[in-house]
Amino acid sequence: MTAFAALATPAADGTVTVTATGDLDMTSAPELITVLRDAIRRYRPERVDLDLSGVPFLDSTGIQVLVAAKADVKGGVRITGTSPAVHRLLRMTGLLGEFGVADNQLATEQ
Repeated sequence: MTAFAALATPAADGTVTVTATGDLDMTSAPELITVLRDAIRRYRPERVDLDLSGVPFLDSTGIQVLVAAKADVKGGVRITGTSPAVHRLLRMTGLLGEFGVADNQLATEQ
């Protein structure tokens, strides 16, 4: 188990980047929910860019958080990076296309 952390950083273009590191599961999902809600309330972003490149593990609770966040932001949530394991899971669940991300931004499978 890898300790989880998330940080929201606003950008001048009206987006907020949330960078997550560590395992995103039922134990850590509340922390990501808090960071996302705070960022949405505080910055009212046009879009949230979510960098999951530091997330080695994602379970169904984490997926639920991602899908719910997408509905909460006017311009949606775009995933800007993933670890290979998270990329594989998002591809298998059919969610890669739901988050408006180009394949060249994602980790490649080995």
